[in-house]
Amino acid sequence: MPDLIRKAHCGDMSTLALLIHDSIHTGAAGAYDEAQRRAWSPAPRSGSEMAARLAGQTVLVAEDDEGLAGVFTLASDGLLDLAFVRPDRKGDGLAGRLHEALIEAARAAGLKTLTVEASHLMRRFLEKRGWTFLETQTVHPNGVAMENHRMVLHLA
Repeated sequence: MPDLIRKAHCGDMSTLALLIHDSIHTGAAGAYDEAQRRAWSPAPRSGSEMAARLAGQTVLVAEDDEGLAGVFTLASDGLLDLAFVRPDRKGDGLAGRLHEALIEAARAAGLKTLTVEASHLMRRFLEKRGWTFLETQTVHPNGVAMENHRMVLHLA
């Protein structure tokens, strides 16, 4: 079955929480140390916590034969909030297809500008897709210092 990209539904929330946690701990291992990954995601959220976290956002998921394979979310103010793919799907084009779907959703919503606070890995991915780097900042999730990158994309 080819990948299906669709809007998430409430039944996806627990699986999304696990996908995000695994993506942080496995997929970001080369960019952030263990203490930073633990601070970023100490444990998977519950389905209800994930639903509350994503309330009001456009949540696009990719589904493959194994289940949920990726998620990109867009807040109503144009913030690309979450962007993760399962570690086994890194580098196969799935993230690019989710990004394209998110841009289409942003345009359909009438957004003119998108912003993000991107991880080191996401910064490289977004720069290849026309996003502009603004600044590197240090954030302190759960008291642990780590860097991310503020970026912007102006939609034509």
